[in-house]
Amino acid sequence: MFDLSVVAQGGFWVLQDDDGGELGRFDSRAEALAAARDYTRVDEESRVVLVCDHEGEWDEAVVEPPPLH
Repeated sequence: MFDLSVVAQGGFWVLQDDDGGELGRFDSRAEALAAARDYTRVDEESRVVLVCDHEGEWDEAVVEPPPLH
């Protein structure tokens, strides 16, 4: 199940939810995936995020929840 996607659009990397709603625009793929990491706090489980680059190629990235202090 994929509930988050990072899609390259117009020079930005857009974090989207599973309904296609935009959650934020970022200058880099790494920044978008770091923002996706915040969503893992909810259930404290790893998530697989779909990533679409500027060429339209799809990949997957695993995002781990941040450590609890």
